[in-house]
Amino acid sequence: MIGFELSEEQRQLQDVARRFAENEIKPVAASIDRIADPKAAFPLEVIRKGFELGFHSLLIPEAYGGMGGTTLDYAVLLEELAAGDIGMANAFHVVMSMSEMIARMGTPEQCERWLIPIANDASGTHLICFGATEPSGGSEIFCPLADPKLGTRTRAKRDGDHYVINGSKVFSSNAGVSKLYGLLARSDSDRANAESCSVFFFPADTPGFSIGTIEDKMGHRASMNGELIFENMRLPKEYMLGREGGGFETINAIYDTNGVGTGTMAVGVARAAYEQALQYAKEREIWGQPIGKYQAVGQMLVDMKADLEMARLMVRRIAWQSANRSSSEGLLPPNMAKVYPAEMARRVTVKAMQIFGGSGYMKDYPLEKYVRDAMVLPIISGANEVLKHFMSQRLLEA
Repeated sequence: MIGFELSEEQRQLQDVARRFAENEIKPVAASIDRIADPKAAFPLEVIRKGFELGFHSLLIPEAYGGMGGTTLDYAVLLEELAAGDIGMANAFHVVMSMSEMIARMGTPEQCERWLIPIANDASGTHLICFGATEPSGGSEIFCPLADPKLGTRTRAKRDGDHYVINGSKVFSSNAGVSKLYGLLARSDSDRANAESCSVFFFPADTPGFSIGTIEDKMGHRASMNGELIFENMRLPKEYMLGREGGGFETINAIYDTNGVGTGTMAVGVARAAYEQALQYAKEREIWGQPIGKYQAVGQMLVDMKADLEMARLMVRRIAWQSANRSSSEGLLPPNMAKVYPAEMARRVTVKAMQIFGGSGYMKDYPLEKYVRDAMVLPIISGANEVLKHFMSQRLLEA
């Protein structure tokens, strides 16, 4: 029988996260969003309080000091954080998903080296940043050709027991505020891109590594996104996560988690916009009655609610199936957890602003912020058009 109820533990997690969003995130979200200097916008105090509650360690196995949670737990937690502020939620999203990558693909020694300090941190400073996107474009890293001028262009050249890294990454989340960094680099220029990339993790103070531009973004202002620069950075071979040439295999270890994370944040910001619009529609009167009584507004609210519920169900089904793959029959492509909710969030936030009318365009209300925050969702974590292309090829091959 299909069940839709959360477990008692998940309801408790949801309640803690919701109260955290209400008491710690929402009161400061608008003021942080308006900070002009992106380098000054990182909400360290809020992140620290989230670390004290253990949010960052949700997907770290108990053996390494974490909570040992599931992908569905992750979806429940992240929706509540994103309903408070999607930029702050993204800081937790990255550290949680990267921790899971290390836990799944790392050796026991690597997990002890990297995960135990993260799980034990209550300062909010032991974040993780991962660099995948190249200056040539995020989708460029998926190039299937062997041409060394295409695909992943950051190089990892073997030198004895070390690798020498040169290149750069852009738009990397948690740049400049993390203690642990990861990257995807091409370790064999003579082989096809998909067969020649490897994943590395390294501490922030590694010689040859530096932070470049911190991006000044339209939305997600509380999330630090920036440039990672590698100039003859030497890493011991023990810093490679997974096998040499198996970079995409390593990244795909969190294929479901990454899609669920972005999709869940989309649900969170859309839910926040919908709840604001619903309340406004009950209170705002035109021609002697609340605007929600008018058919046009009422139908918009119904469409928004349906969109929101369908997206949440899809995300949670894919989160559930990631731990329950008894067979491949009937499984949804994990990319759907990101693609549909990302487009849904754009629709719902724009409709919410429309319900507010002229007031929705003003910074006195959070609607214009929700719209700005939602605009990037079909672009990040793989452009929707690229992900749809991959999914269509699988449908045609089935």
